[in-house]
Amino acid sequence: MTEPDIRSLIMGNPVARAFAITGDAWTQLILREAFYGVRRFGVWRERLGTPRSVLTDRLQRLVAAGLLKQVQVDTGTRTEYRLTEMGLDMFGVAIMQGQWEKAWARSPLQERYAIAFFDRETGRRLTPAVLTRPHGVEIKVNQVDWKPGPGLTVIPAPTSRRRRSTPIETDRPIIDRSTDIMGDYWSWALLSAAYFRLRRFDEIHAALGVATNILADRLNRLVLQGVLEKRPYQTAPVRFEYRLTEAGRALYPIVLAMHGWSQRWLVEPDQAPLTLIDRTSGDAITPVVCDLGSGEPLDPRHIRWEVEAALQEGPPAGAGPDGR
Repeated sequence: MTEPDIRSLIMGNPVARAFAITGDAWTQLILREAFYGVRRFGVWRERLGTPRSVLTDRLQRLVAAGLLKQVQVDTGTRTEYRLTEMGLDMFGVAIMQGQWEKAWARSPLQERYAIAFFDRETGRRLTPAVLTRPHGVEIKVNQVDWKPGPGLTVIPAPTSRRRRSTPIETDRPIIDRSTDIMGDYWSWALLSAAYFRLRRFDEIHAALGVATNILADRLNRLVLQGVLEKRPYQTAPVRFEYRLTEAGRALYPIVLAMHGWSQRWLVEPDQAPLTLIDRTSGDAITPVVCDLGSGEPLDPRHIRWEVEAALQEGPPAGAGPDGR
């Protein structure tokens, strides 16, 4: 196989394929509500305040992609949208996104409350982590290598979608402020470039092929959000490079979780665009979000969650996702 170009690595890897489907804020919030048991158009509208046309578009996209299915209820007079197995498997990504948000981008609600996960049958508290495989070991960023595969081709960027213009206040202390970072396809393309150690504007632009005004906007946003930092590398004239901060590097478990989801649902086994490799053993890594203690994959149908006090007080326990 010939050496892949950097554009293919960034725009054709499994994570890029996944974010072409789920990489916008409204989609992520719709999925979050689905994990809480929301199934009806009107309830999503009430919970999120999503414009009707936007909600219709995102639900249709999720059905077309296979994450949701339409079900006729009440003798065919009402339509519900229910998570498929593919959609349920996105739960692990949502959990890791929430874990990052709790540590690095807390909303005012998260300053007061936190979510804890428990096994429905045993009541045992669960610790989410991305493992190399079910019952494997936790993946460490410095232990991961990669190799290109036969399916590595550039995936076209998704068509333009309406960005969420203002924050939506909800009583869900999970996946809220993080959508300002993770809810944009080009922001994730920039983060992917950063993980491939592209740091300068011109080389990032050449790799992504995105318009310069969009690139400048997303770089500025990621700097303001504390995910990237600017460092001067030239003084006359002053030019900067963009490097991952600690918060930016902490996004890696979400990237791994999304890679694993994409590997399971979007990639043919013999056509993997890119495979993750354990540097120590040389074995292929198939990332999956599991309970760190038992090594069991986290299935929303077998988990309940409770809202706990992060400081001094807390609300009553909340119901977990029903996954049905």
